Amino acid sequence: MKPIVMVFEDWEDYKGCSVLYEEVGVELSLGDFHPGATFSGKIELDKDGAAELQAALEAGFRPVFYLVP
Repeated sequence: MKPIVMVFEDWEDYKGCSVLYEEVGVELSLGDFHPGATFSGKIELDKDGAAELQAALEAGFRPVFYLVP
């Protein structure tokens, strides 16, 4: 099975609206999850990346990816 490539596209709020160009979106995009970042098959995070993602999810934001066939 060929691994998929996931490309991070955007951060959205709980309503599905992009927050990328808001202050919070800029802050969220400073780490591993910024537009154009690619991940293969699954995302493996270090302790800091996992904490960053968990904090964003708990704050009601969700990462958006698209897949490259």
